[in-house]
Amino acid sequence: MKKPKGFFTYFHHNAMINHLTDEQAGRLYKALLKYGDEEIETDFEDDRTCALAFIVLKGEVDLNFERYAEACENRSKAAKEREAKKRKIGEEA
Repeated sequence: MKKPKGFFTYFHHNAMINHLTDEQAGRLYKALLKYGDEEIETDFEDDRTCALAFIVLKGEVDLNFERYAEACENRSKAAKEREAKKRKIGEEA
């Protein structure tokens, strides 16, 4: 699967993130970047709040990646169809 260069952060996450300390939010953000870039999940054994937030936001990262892959696939398919149409028109001329 082709991997995007990043992932989206949504304003509706604000309510959850505001319940974290700045330190927890930083740890969570770093863990999400590591997950998105290297597919390595951080174990928040010592912090159940971060662990729960990570599970929720990890799902959002996964969904972003799935949508990106679908968009790439759709664009590739559309480009191939356009090229086939051009070739067919060129053969008819």
